[in-house]
Amino acid sequence: MNPSQRNASQDPQDNVSRRGFLAGAGAAAAAVAVVRPQAARGAQANAKVNLGVIGCGGRGTWITDLFAQHGGYNIVAAADYFEDQVTRFGDKFQIKPNLRFTGLNGYRRMLDAGVVDAIAIESPPYFHPEQAAAGVEAGCHVYVAKPIAVDVPGCKTIEASGKAATGKQLCFLVDFQTRTDPYYIESV
Repeated sequence: MNPSQRNASQDPQDNVSRRGFLAGAGAAAAAVAVVRPQAARGAQANAKVNLGVIGCGGRGTWITDLFAQHGGYNIVAAADYFEDQVTRFGDKFQIKPNLRFTGLNGYRRMLDAGVVDAIAIESPPYFHPEQAAAGVEAGCHVYVAKPIAVDVPGCKTIEASGKAATGKQLCFLVDFQTRTDPYYIESV
């Protein structure tokens, strides 16, 4: 029995002392990292994680659907360069209009709003290092899509952000599901 099956079959009362931060979800793979309740802004055990999504296009919408299906998340904020993407995304996930941010610095305004415990970064990879570092600096758990960066300095920034997150007892996870994808396994 894999961890996601075991957690799904447990009585909710058995999970009172922990909360999960989903690293990647869906039929292909799911990884769960356990977070102390106090680590997520002093939230109560079993409280939902307030998630902000950076990058509201196709991949961002797809992964957010998986977070929503998991049930442990409130999708509370969104940021994207393009206003039409944020509007469509915000309407779909019922995000309040004042928590929909646009422009290159929209993600910073989202973090400054103080409403998110975690961020999912699904923007173009050129922006991942800066956005991940800002998320950790803001005290958020970070889920970042691959590729994590487009150059060596960006990769080093991601590495530093991961270490900083560990030092702050935050989750820092990279979306890497290929090796557990049934189609990938079959082709190998």
